[in-house]
This record gives sequence, structure tokens and C-alpha cells, in this order.
Amino acid sequence: MSEGEALLALAEQDLAIARAEKQLDEVPEKRAVLQLRKRLREIEAVKDRAEAYCRKSDALVNRSNDEAESIQLKIDAEQAKVMSGEVTNPKELQNLTREIDALRRKKDAVEHAEIGLMEKAEEGLAQLAKVEAALAEGYEKERVLIEEFKAKGGELQTEIVRLKETRARVAGDLTPLLLARYESLRETKHGIAVGELVGDLCSACRTAIPAHEAQAIQAGPPIAECPNCRRLLVAGRDSR
Repeated sequence: MSEGEALLALAEQDLAIARAEKQLDEVPEKRAVLQLRKRLREIEAVKDRAEAYCRKSDALVNRSNDEAESIQLKIDAEQAKVMSGEVTNPKELQNLTREIDALRRKKDAVEHAEIGLMEKAEEGLAQLAKVEAALAEGYEKERVLIEEFKAKGGELQTEIVRLKETRARVAGDLTPLLLARYESLRETKHGIAVGELVGDLCSACRTAIPAHEAQAIQAGPPIAECPNCRRLLVAGRDSR
């Protein structure tokens, strides 16, 4: 195979690969998986926030419980003084009693607040459970969609692998310099790096080349450059 023929064959392989990959991207299950994964990431973010809320709620409940226990210890200590008989001064006893009453009121307030905190903690756990259930359902749906995609897209994936293997063999017929130029043009020319001169027409840009230039290309080296689109140009077999 000449380098000109290899160039055209390589272009054909790249076009076939692009078409197959486009078909693969358009498989409904693949799009559904991508959309579902986006939604799962959003739910995972909600889960992270729900877990953070639950941790904070637990910490507040524990702190409130510790505070109530600390107040109770103070109440017990003050009551022990009263019951011990060590304090005999009526005014001191009255002050102790008032202090105990104040501590009890404070403890009641703390415990009342703790109930509210516990209710919020339970609500957070319930919300977290719903989010985790939604995630589990989403993961299962993702698994099913992936299996369906593998079934429908498997043939296309096999075909793409085959096309790429053929492409590698064809590319091996080109010199490294020519292959590098081809790849560079593919990047700058919307994936089409080479055209075929058919009569006086470049098949890549579909533009007619002046007759004298077309004749020079046909008579010259097998690989030229299109004067219009600057792509590589191979004289067609029927142009020789």
C-alpha cells in the first residue's frame, strides 16, 4: 500500500471510528446512566449534609445531657449540705434552699431544651434514612442501566476496538513525519486531515482547484496540499 493509499485508508478508519463512537454516545441507556450519575452526585451531597447535621445534633444532645448531669451533681451536693446538719444558720439554710430551687429550674430548662434537640436529631436521622434509601435505589437503577448499555452497546464497542486495531496497522504504513502532520491537521481541521483529488475537486473541502494546479498535483508527488483548505491531498486513482 502506497503512502497516499494509506492516508486515504487512515482517513476512512478515523471516519468510521467517529461514526461508531457517536452511535455509542447516542445509546439511550448511556445517556440515562450519565444523567442518573449526575443526580446521584447531588443526592450524595445531600447525604453529606444530612450526616453532618446528625453529628451536630448528637453533639448538642450530648452536651445538653452533660450539662443536666452537672447541674444534678450540684443539686445533690447542696442537698447533702442541708441534710447533713452542718448548716444551722437559718439564713444560710434559706440561701441553700433558694440555690437548690434555682438549680432545679435551670435543670428543667436544660432538659426541656434537650427534648427539642432530641426531636431534631430524630428528624435528622429520618431524613438521612430517606436519602440513603434514595441512593440505594439509584445505585440499583444504575446497575440495571449499565447492564442494558453493555448489552446494546457491546457490539459497537467491539467494532470500535476492531476499527482502532485496523487504524494502527494502516498508520504503520506512514512515515512518522507524515503521520505527525496528519494528526496535527486532524486537530485543526475538525477531524478531517486529508482529501482526495477527484478531477479538479478536493473531496475534503468540496472546492474546485484551478485546472493548472490540479494538473500539477496529478503530475507531481502522490501527496500534495490542497491550495484551498490546506489539507493533505492525494490524487485520486481516476485522476492519474
